[in-house]
Amino acid sequence: MKTTVIGAYPKISDEHQDLRRALHRHDRGELDSGGLSGVLDESTRWAIGELDWVGVDVVNDGQVRWDDMLAPFARAWEGCDRGPLERFYDNNTYFRQPVITGPITTDGRTLVRDFEFARGVARGQLKAAVCGPLTFATLAEDRHYHSLEDRTLAVADAIAAEIRGLGAAGATLVDVEEPALVAHPEHFAIARAAIERLAATGVPLALQTYFFPADPLLDALAAFPVAQIGIDVRSRETHALDKLNALRQTVVLGIVDARNTRVETEGELVRLIDAALKRIPAEYLWLAPTTGLEYLPHTVAVEKLRALVTAAHAAGGVKA
Repeated sequence: MKTTVIGAYPKISDEHQDLRRALHRHDRGELDSGGLSGVLDESTRWAIGELDWVGVDVVNDGQVRWDDMLAPFARAWEGCDRGPLERFYDNNTYFRQPVITGPITTDGRTLVRDFEFARGVARGQLKAAVCGPLTFATLAEDRHYHSLEDRTLAVADAIAAEIRGLGAAGATLVDVEEPALVAHPEHFAIARAAIERLAATGVPLALQTYFFPADPLLDALAAFPVAQIGIDVRSRETHALDKLNALRQTVVLGIVDARNTRVETEGELVRLIDAALKRIPAEYLWLAPTTGLEYLPHTVAVEKLRALVTAAHAAGGVKA
């Protein structure tokens, strides 16, 4: 059993204000893109250092450079522009809507430089991340493909190219953040066809679902060609814990609520872990926040990660 994180880490803390100041200076024209990139590198180093310090086993780069889940791809891909701000599901946060204006193409190197930098910083196991094809496709404005299936598969081909680039750079696990799969289970068949294209890269994938219950899809998710399935058991009422043995993949169990400032107690987290261990072996269980911690104040995010790591140790599954 291991601990991990999903999505973005809070970019700023009371003590770490460098990025905020740099962004303001960049907006005023007082800091060029190279200078801002250097600050983003140092903020990435800070985020990874904190994740290592708290004791998370498998970290990401904190997604410090990501304005939102879609931004790195909408900004880099040919055939995409960035449109208006839209609300991100039912959160009090916003994303800039991608606008698909033509055939989507990419050189597959959108995330490579940042991943290579993070590899040089992380002390332990580092994973990469991409946006899920269905999530991008359902949140974008489409002026070219005009059907959800065509749009999703075109996005999948572009993301597959990005995953191949990450694999060549040394990534051994890539999170595919796909909340749309559980938000729109009616599009299950399209999502599976898209994930099959990603899996064809040969890089192990973790399909991360969150915000909505996975209950209607648990049996079907077992057939996805991925190494891990992320299941959120905190955001909404769910009976997924009772059905985890339906899955054949490693389960990344979201037991710390990343959208609620209340810090979970060790006892309640251990109870969730014990319930999961009644249905799947410890070697097939990873523990995580439900989604990215960027929704929380930095101090709360740290406390929640400490609670996660402490509970994992108390449950006897993580080596000190």
